[in-house]
Amino acid sequence: MSPEALQIRLGYVIRRHREALKFSQEGFADMIGVHRTYYGSIERGKQNPTLWNLQRIALGLRVMLSSLVAEAEHLDLERAVREPPSPPRRGRPPGRRSR
Repeated sequence: MSPEALQIRLGYVIRRHREALKFSQEGFADMIGVHRTYYGSIERGKQNPTLWNLQRIALGLRVMLSSLVAEAEHLDLERAVREPPSPPRRGRPPGRRSR
């Protein structure tokens, strides 16, 4: 697998984990101390993150860095591209009414 392909796959894996934790990109980037546009480009596979920043991301996701890389290596990229993203819910919680 080429380094570029691994970079794209890693972005998909990171995004899935972040969405499972119900974080927005901006909220997660702030939490781990990374600029939001830099973090967004990592998820899109456009940025080649340093080992330092990958470790920060892994700690924020509460997973081991090695498991992120292993998951990226085994990711079915075609299927991942077809799956729609599940961004965190925004707005008023269900069942609440404005006053």
